[in-house]
Amino acid sequence: MNQILILTRNVLIEQEIQQKLQALNYEVYCSAKHFDSYSQQTQMMDLFSFFQYVILSETICESEVKSLVLSLKEYSLSIIRKVETNLTEMDKEYLETEQIHAIISNDDSIDELRECFHGLKWKQKQNDRSYQNEKVGQLSRNVSLIRSNQFNDFEMSSKEVQLLTDALHRLSPIESKVISILMQAGNQIVTREEICHIIWNENPTKSHLASLSSTITRIKNKFMYTNLESAAIQTLWGKGYKMNQKLLECIQNDQVFSRIVTND
Repeated sequence: MNQILILTRNVLIEQEIQQKLQALNYEVYCSAKHFDSYSQQTQMMDLFSFFQYVILSETICESEVKSLVLSLKEYSLSIIRKVETNLTEMDKEYLETEQIHAIISNDDSIDELRECFHGLKWKQKQNDRSYQNEKVGQLSRNVSLIRSNQFNDFEMSSKEVQLLTDALHRLSPIESKVISILMQAGNQIVTREEICHIIWNENPTKSHLASLSSTITRIKNKFMYTNLESAAIQTLWGKGYKMNQKLLECIQNDQVFSRIVTND
C-alpha cells in the first residue's frame, strides 16, 4: 500500500518531491493528463481507487482543490496539499476540519516526508481497525445499535491501563522530555524550534531538528498498540506538534502516569 498519485498542471515541477518520495520506496505516479480529464468532467474517478494517497499540487488553484476534495472524500485515501511556501487561509481551514490530511512542500526533507506519511499510514490503519472492532449491541430482534467509542473514552480497562503504562515506561529520557513539554503546553501547538531550544538549551540546528523528527517517530511507534484512536503526537505541518488530547488527559488525571513522564 505505497501508491501515490500527484495531480498537477505541470509534471516538471513535481520532480523534486517525486524523487524524495521514491527514495522512501513509494510508487509515485504524476499526471497532468488525469487532472485535465477530471477538470473536463471525464469519467476517470475509478482511477483513485488504485491509490492510497493523492497529492494536489500547488499548480492547482484553490477553487479546483475545493471541488477535488469533495470528490475524493468518497475514497479511502489520504488527501495531501502541496504548497510552495506559506499556507493560505483555505489550506488552514482544510487542515482544521480534516478535509485534507497533510500539507507538504518541496522544501520538506526526506525525514519530514517520512514522518508525514508514517502518520498518515498509522491513521489509515487506526480507522480500519476501529471499523473492524465496532461492537454491535442487540436492542431487540429488529433493531441494533453500534456502540460509540466516545462512551468509553476514559473508562480504561486494566489491559488498556497496562498497555499505556508500558508505553510510558519504555520512553527514553529525551522522549519523556518531549512528552513533558507537550503536556505542559496543553492543547496548544509547540513549534519544532521551541522544543529543540528547551531540550538542547541552544538555537536549533539542522541536526537538532532531524533528531527531534526521529524522536517523534519513536514516540508514536511506542504508543502504537495502546487504545489511542490517533497518533500520540499530532504533527501540524508548518506549525509544530501537539499532544493527543486523550493521552494528555490520561496523564494529567492520573498521578502514576504523570510521575512516569516527569520521573518524580
